[in-house]
Amino acid sequence: MDVKSAVALTIIKGLGLLNLPMARAFGSFIGWLLRVTNSRMYKVTLKNLALCFPEMSESERKKLADKSLKGTGKTIAETGIAWAGTERKFRRNESKIKNIRNLHLFEQAIKDDKGLLLLTMHYGNWEWVTSYLPLHCDLLAMYKMAKMPGFEQAMLESRQASGIKLVAAGREGVKAFTEHYQNKKACIIVPDQEPSERSGVWSEFCGIPALTPKFIHYLTQKNPEGTVLNVYVQRVPRGFDLVFEAVDPDIYSADLETSALAMNKGFETCIAGDLSQYQWEYKRFKRNPEGHYKGC
Repeated sequence: MDVKSAVALTIIKGLGLLNLPMARAFGSFIGWLLRVTNSRMYKVTLKNLALCFPEMSESERKKLADKSLKGTGKTIAETGIAWAGTERKFRRNESKIKNIRNLHLFEQAIKDDKGLLLLTMHYGNWEWVTSYLPLHCDLLAMYKMAKMPGFEQAMLESRQASGIKLVAAGREGVKAFTEHYQNKKACIIVPDQEPSERSGVWSEFCGIPALTPKFIHYLTQKNPEGTVLNVYVQRVPRGFDLVFEAVDPDIYSADLETSALAMNKGFETCIAGDLSQYQWEYKRFKRNPEGHYKGC
């Protein structure tokens, strides 16, 4: 195993020895450091908040940026716990899910047996879906390949212990993911990231033009009978809430731009309940010709 992977895994395993309150306290410290050091993540967070919420005062955005970075720190610190690695530990994690909201939407989609496409986002701690969903459906997830091979292999082994199946976001992975959904099975993906220009379509997110993945529209057209739901894991005291939300019906539109906008609007609705739990440090508008991140 390469040195970087070994160091990363040592850190993750160490975090996995913490209980949830301790991990969250450490995560808050990570977020505090990111702010007081005026890190790139802090600068990008402030820029994104200024773009998306111009009606907020500067002091309000700084307070929100501080909370958001502490939330991101908690997500990092909780990773070792989330990547449980054994059935017993995943069941321990399941006990940290305090509430499941709108469960009937998920249950009805499984009962319909026409395929379920779950869209999640960089909000709260999405890793916690592995503590519930794989027990209730034949779930396939697509992931972005890590830059450290050894770290990626360990990540895959830890996640797959929950029963979830994983494919990398490449040509073969896209094919397998599409076939799984066409075969009326359940799939989960995180599509709130900026794709390449070839793989994306311009659509507004929080009022700002952003490249948005075409892949979700492609899937809805490949299996028009399937159900699409938003799902996210919200951080609450002593655990998490697992939340299912209905999508805007326009997401099923045959028109690509209409579908992409509906998806982004759905994400906006999901994160509106607690803006601080969204990871605003991601350069969501990196390819926008306005050059929003100059100086960040």
